[in-house]
Amino acid sequence: MKIRKKPISKKSPSETVARADRSLLLTDDTPFGIKEAYIKLRTNLMFCMTADGKSQCKVFAITSGRPSEGKSLTAANIAISCAMLGKKTLLIDADLRKPTQRKLWRISEKAGLCDFLAKIEPMGTTKVSELPLSIICTGTIPPNPSELLSSDTMKSFIAFCRKNFDYIIIDTPPINTVADAQIISTFVDGMIMVARSGSTDQEELSAAVDAVNAAGGNLCGIVLNSINAKTAKNSYRYNYKYGGKYGYKYGYKYGGKYSYSNKYEARPDEN
Repeated sequence: MKIRKKPISKKSPSETVARADRSLLLTDDTPFGIKEAYIKLRTNLMFCMTADGKSQCKVFAITSGRPSEGKSLTAANIAISCAMLGKKTLLIDADLRKPTQRKLWRISEKAGLCDFLAKIEPMGTTKVSELPLSIICTGTIPPNPSELLSSDTMKSFIAFCRKNFDYIIIDTPPINTVADAQIISTFVDGMIMVARSGSTDQEELSAAVDAVNAAGGNLCGIVLNSINAKTAKNSYRYNYKYGGKYGYKYGYKYGGKYSYSNKYEARPDEN
């Protein structure tokens, strides 16, 4: 399987796109409570088992009930959190309809998952120099995303990645909107549902959970973001909650083998 590797560009052709979300990537300046929430989430995911209960999950798909729930940012930060432990991590943008990761990370590489699945050209990957984290973007937006994601080529590619990475995080479209996330749920170890506090209603969340179960997916948990810590009860117990504002900061390094960076720069991946 041929994969072309490229570094992340230092300059983006569109610096203003996704600027707000980019500022929320985990860094040294991220509030302590949010960092701890992701460590808590990561720890729980590390203990998740596959549907048959025979092995620990290592391939996770991130989805939500509807757009603008924060799933893409959650996927990126879960990937960062896993890589912080020194685990070789791969982040895949499989939202072939409205991709976000390329803008979020300021990636210049245009070829991606779609180009590979459609056999147009080798897939380009990028490497975050500060972490053992690789990223595969969507590439060319296809006219038939569901067919590409359900192809044998996609399943073989994920199987290939299993052998080369410790954790694989896949960003998928909203599950109540299109069938893509349901398709992906059939060949990943676990699904993570993202909901936004004050936005996602119970009916939408229930429909999303039912969609995962209908496809035979293994729902590992629900991440509730944009919590207002000032109004939420028991806000000190973060669990899967994050998004509140905290005024205190800590200067020490923590999180595993690597420390957070204020700027994720690029270097060539020569492996």
